[in-house]
Amino acid sequence: MSKSLLVIVTGANRGIGRAICENILSRPDSSAIKLFATTRKGDNLGLSSTNSGSEVLYPSLDISSRDSIHAFKDEVKQHGDVNVLINNAGVNLDNQYSPETAKQTLDVNYRGTVEMCKTFKPHLSKTGRIVNLSSVASTLKLYDSSIQDRLRNAARLSELDELAEEYEAAVKAKTEADAGFGQPGRAYSFSKALLRAATAISAREDREANPKSEVLINCCCPGWVSTDMGKLVGRAPKKPEEGARIPVRLAFDDLNGTTGEYWANDSVRSRESGKVQPWV
Repeated sequence: MSKSLLVIVTGANRGIGRAICENILSRPDSSAIKLFATTRKGDNLGLSSTNSGSEVLYPSLDISSRDSIHAFKDEVKQHGDVNVLINNAGVNLDNQYSPETAKQTLDVNYRGTVEMCKTFKPHLSKTGRIVNLSSVASTLKLYDSSIQDRLRNAARLSELDELAEEYEAAVKAKTEADAGFGQPGRAYSFSKALLRAATAISAREDREANPKSEVLINCCCPGWVSTDMGKLVGRAPKKPEEGARIPVRLAFDDLNGTTGEYWANDSVRSRESGKVQPWV
């Protein structure tokens, strides 16, 4: 029997995360899957595969905790190299907007996801993939030109960390607009913009370290999906299984070597499989 593909999906308990797991486990190819479907509590999600050689594990993982991430890494290492890491876990707490919830949002959506990338990149297979769930909310149009330039042109993750700290300070001082971050109440959007920039940096650093690398690191917007998060902004037109389509494509399908990009459809309502989009 061929070796199983080792796949990690964070935030697998509901919505797009669960739909991604179900899509992966029902793929019609011949590869067996060893799927780590993570949740904060390590819940048994009752997922099943059409491939009798596949296996699903349900470890606990809190991506806002570095200790939790590294304990999970030690667990995964016992099973071999990682073929696919899909960083789906995220929060939107802007309906309770405050300095505390803004920090929590950045800790999960940006810092936690970046820590997952840093931690697992050395443990990827030769052709490993990382897929980060960003959002159409990552648009630069929300910010003044100086913040736009810093996001688009950041060369190092440390530059993004500085931006994150400045944003949190502005939220605390209630000076978001004056500081160039746009109107208050948009911690989710800013966290996803930071993640989009971090994805490009991570991919570039990978190629600089190894120009022949076959690792692909991309991010995407799954569209406007009917999940608890999607319903925060209205009646979402897409089902979770439709929202899973783009991230699963980036995880498994032929991308012609594309890395460091943001993939989405032209409309958040579209049910297509995504394409590289400019950052505007």
